[in-house]
Amino acid sequence: MDSVEMTDSPLPPLLAGLLECSHDGILITDAEFRIIEVNRAFSQATGYSAAEALGRHIELIGAEPGQEAGLDEVRPTLATAGHWSGEIQARHKNGTSLPLSIKAVRVGAADGSASHHLFALSDLNRLRDAEQRLRQLAHFDHLTELPNRVLLVDRLEQAIVQARRSSLLVAVIFMDVDNFKAVNDRYGHPIGDRLLRKISQRLRQVLRASDTVARVADGDEHKRPDDTVARVGGDEFVVIASGLPNMDILETIVNRILTLAAQACEIDGRELAVTASLGVTVFPFDAADAETLIRHADQAMYQAKEAGRNRYHLFDAERDQQAHTRRQLLERLRQALQNDEFELHYQPKVNLRNGRVIGMEALLRWRHPERGLVPPGEFLPHVEHDDLIVDIGEWVAHQALAQIAIWRGMGLELGVSINIAARQLLRDDFIDCVRRCLADYPDLPQGMLELEILESSAIENTAHVRKVIETCESLGIRFALDDFGTGYASLTYLKEIPAEVIKIDQSFVRHILDESDDLALVEGIIGLASAFRRVVVAEGVETPEQGVLLMRLGCDLAQGYGIARPMPADQVPAWVAAFRPDPQWELWADCQWEMVDFPLLVAQYDHLKWVRRLAMHVEGANLQLTRAELHDHRQCRFGHWYYGHGAIRYGNLSEFRDLEAVHREVHRLGPEIVELRRQGDLDQARDRLRELLDLKDRILELLGRLQAVVARKPLR
Repeated sequence: MDSVEMTDSPLPPLLAGLLECSHDGILITDAEFRIIEVNRAFSQATGYSAAEALGRHIELIGAEPGQEAGLDEVRPTLATAGHWSGEIQARHKNGTSLPLSIKAVRVGAADGSASHHLFALSDLNRLRDAEQRLRQLAHFDHLTELPNRVLLVDRLEQAIVQARRSSLLVAVIFMDVDNFKAVNDRYGHPIGDRLLRKISQRLRQVLRASDTVARVADGDEHKRPDDTVARVGGDEFVVIASGLPNMDILETIVNRILTLAAQACEIDGRELAVTASLGVTVFPFDAADAETLIRHADQAMYQAKEAGRNRYHLFDAERDQQAHTRRQLLERLRQALQNDEFELHYQPKVNLRNGRVIGMEALLRWRHPERGLVPPGEFLPHVEHDDLIVDIGEWVAHQALAQIAIWRGMGLELGVSINIAARQLLRDDFIDCVRRCLADYPDLPQGMLELEILESSAIENTAHVRKVIETCESLGIRFALDDFGTGYASLTYLKEIPAEVIKIDQSFVRHILDESDDLALVEGIIGLASAFRRVVVAEGVETPEQGVLLMRLGCDLAQGYGIARPMPADQVPAWVAAFRPDPQWELWADCQWEMVDFPLLVAQYDHLKWVRRLAMHVEGANLQLTRAELHDHRQCRFGHWYYGHGAIRYGNLSEFRDLEAVHREVHRLGPEIVELRRQGDLDQARDRLRELLDLKDRILELLGRLQAVVARKPLR
């Protein structure tokens, strides 16, 4: 600020200097309203210099002719009230109208009369211009002159209100310029800024064109509100397309944005080519508030980036809710780990042939304070791709080792297998974690802990997994391939992944009694395990008959609900003491079964499937048998075996020959049942079906006798 010359001023120097610091125009008059002092702000507002104003009457800046509020009204009010404030239309020195806001006070003398009058003047034009500049700065982007995020949110809120009234759609399109950083790095920020301005101009063009399309679709030019293009970040823009009658128009807008964004821009003779990634969400399908809609569109934009860029992705509200629920669950599970809410239950593994308990599999459970015991299927899948699974895995290992030590102290030598997630297995520090766990239990003998890994996780990095397995084996830990057969099983992986144990997935074991395909798969896995000298364990054994069949196929080790359900650790000792193998297993324990006789087992389940399909047809299902399979006893799958491989291998046995008459009767009764069902005579069809089921049991009995003969007496 320039220094103030105060030699001619009647005011003390300090007061005169203070007046010069004021942004308001200051005018001081004597008792007769003659001007005795003005400041620089007064001169700037009115055009009159101090020399021109001093000694003049206040009417120098009087009201325009015809104005109601003028200085004539100020004087009597000051005389009576001592103060006045208001607005007047004054006159500038150049004769133009000058709107002023004025505050005036009377300064009294000792005898009570007026000695001076003070006036503070504000130029309303300047105030309005300043307010406009502030509004511009607060609501618009300085580079592109587009609305900024603050104004965007306000306009989006208005669009949502109108959409609720009109039942039309509001689309929020979040756009990010692909590879914009490369433009800045190569050509510099000034060129990048000019590119952004050109892009903003193109976005305005898109909205003008889409406005015309939507109005034509609406049939009402006054129905659709204005749209908005805003810049919300460096190379990020948001478009609000409101009043849309359908999604087709939105697709037109989005494709036009992608097309225009991909057109090369010429700047200083250079052609700059970029593309854009768009994220889109639509109200009311996404019934969120303005800020959340913008965030959802932003999330969708990142999915477009991940999918390859130069495209758009529509926000999926249901998927977002699932993600939000998963985040909440992960946080709750972290608390559960800290609060010691997890526990291990143990499922026995037994040797079917000798009836011994060979170990336990540790299975995680969540003891929820309100929900009680939560099974792993409800929470573990949500943790598999988060580092929390690593912390849980280490906790499980510690708990299992501690339990082994407790059982050993009770005289129970029970090894325990635990499941290892792929995320934990593939970490570089996995071996260090294993060593830490083992170091806490130095007295445990080797071989007590087994690590089960999924086949699919093992092949993600075969070389790494092989090294991990070999290192763990040197520490006395063996590995098992869990759920074998459900992923990418092949001879190559069996060769490359040196896991000692193969566990047959329960989905195959569960149906081996009535699905010949599953039976064949189980037989194949057992054969592979034998060829590669691996131990094989069957999961999911639910009936004694499944156990018998597994033994006959060469698999003696099993676990499942038919043996025991998972149980708390304190129940294990009593269960082990009371365990007795099923009598059927003991009956077949000493029998040998050659693989050349495997078709005899398959034939049994082919017959069961034929009968089951007929029974389902009686109750309304389509008949999944060909005419030949139904009528001709030689053409069903059982018949193919009986008159083929069966006749060649077992034709000299009376137990085999006894089957033929019963099988012929089955095929005589089957077509009769189908015909009764076709005629609508369900009662008769069901009566005949009961006869058929009796024949089925007779065939199974005869097959059992034949199998017993084959198992005990080698055939030549």
